[in-house]
Order: sequence, then C-alpha cells, then structure tokens
Amino acid sequence: MENKVNRVLNIFYYGFYLLVAGAAGLMYYLVKNQLIEVVPPLSALGQTLQYVVIFYVIVSVAGGLYGFKKLMDKLKTKEEQEQKLVQYQKWGIVRICLIGIGGVLGIVAFYLMGGYTSMLWCAAISLIGLYFCKPTLKKMEIELN
Repeated sequence: MENKVNRVLNIFYYGFYLLVAGAAGLMYYLVKNQLIEVVPPLSALGQTLQYVVIFYVIVSVAGGLYGFKKLMDKLKTKEEQEQKLVQYQKWGIVRICLIGIGGVLGIVAFYLMGGYTSMLWCAAISLIGLYFCKPTLKKMEIELN
C-alpha cells in the first residue's frame, strides 16, 4: 500500500514539473509568434497580475507546507494504518497541487509580461517549495509516525 501511495504522489509531483515546462514552452511560442499581446508590468493589469501571483505564491507555499504538517500531526493519533495512508495520499495530492500551481502561474505571468524577472522568481520560490514535497517512502514514514 505504501508503494502505491508513493507512486501516485510521484505522478502528481513530476507531473507539475512537466506542466511548468509545458506552460513555459507554450507561453514562449505564443509570445514569440505574437499570438498574445504582452502586458506592460507597470500597467494596472500588470500590477494586478503581479499582486495575485505574489500573494498566491506566499500563501500557498507557507500554507501548503505548514498546513500539511498540522494535518499529519492530527493523523498520527489514528490507529488504522490503511486509513492513515488514504488520508496521507489525499492531503499529499492537495499539497503538491496547491504549491505547484504557483509555479505555473509564475511562469505564465513571466512570459505574459514580456520576461518580467520578478515573476520568474515567484515561480522559482514555488518550485523550491514543491521540492520539499518530494514523495519518498522514508519521508512518508517520518511524516506518519
């Protein structure tokens, strides 16, 4: 059962890295071929986009990592191992998705604003946070016990 949970979490984990790479490739293609218009970073729309991405990255990385730890602390008191693993998989997927979306948003905003570096940093922060979600059997054992 532990291997199955780890495999499912790994699919989501590496899937988000592929999603970020795909979003980067797609946005590069769209901007390069002028299929979408670049938003100036200092325009009202550009600033709003920056605020949304920055706020999302800060809240999702901090909330995802801390919230998951608190949920696992509550889960440690349960006796049934299979129930623990089902809950661990469910909340692990939520954590990976919550943090991974910040990386995708950062990359899309980076290209949408014509290579605005701050958005690349936001994507990097989110992807570093995602690295701390990397599922392994040892980590699963530590978090559940």
